[in-house]
Amino acid sequence: MVSLVVLARMGKLSEKVLLYMGGVSAWTATLLFMWGPIAQMWTNYVNPANIKGLSSQTVLLAMIGNGLLLPRALFVRDFMWFTGSSWGCSLAGEGILISMYINGCVSSALFWVVSAGYVSWIGGMLHKDKRAYKLPSIFSPLRELVSGSRQYHG
Repeated sequence: MVSLVVLARMGKLSEKVLLYMGGVSAWTATLLFMWGPIAQMWTNYVNPANIKGLSSQTVLLAMIGNGLLLPRALFVRDFMWFTGSSWGCSLAGEGILISMYINGCVSSALFWVVSAGYVSWIGGMLHKDKRAYKLPSIFSPLRELVSGSRQYHG
């Protein structure tokens, strides 16, 4: 990879190879980011006493941060960005919050308010995108995102 970067800096690589390199690097970073919550969930499963050391505020901030990125990633139909952000919301946010709730580390009220807010946010985001592009269903944006059938030109 280092030699490819050097060749790219020297202008010796085609545009297609440069795009491929960028895509591989970006997907690698996204997939590495996605392993963080998996490690935490596994630790929670193996040692439930560890959950008491987690901060619900940190989980909520991660969830909110990733959630704020979701509408833009969907609007521009960036599948990689959407994958990372939705994973961050779903597993690093809601998933860890569920494990904290099951083990009595967060209140019932906090869990249900955050969960309802999360579901409302996702539904609202899909509805707004459907309206923005005049699509027939709230699931149409997700189909376009996965299939790559609509490109953002703005």
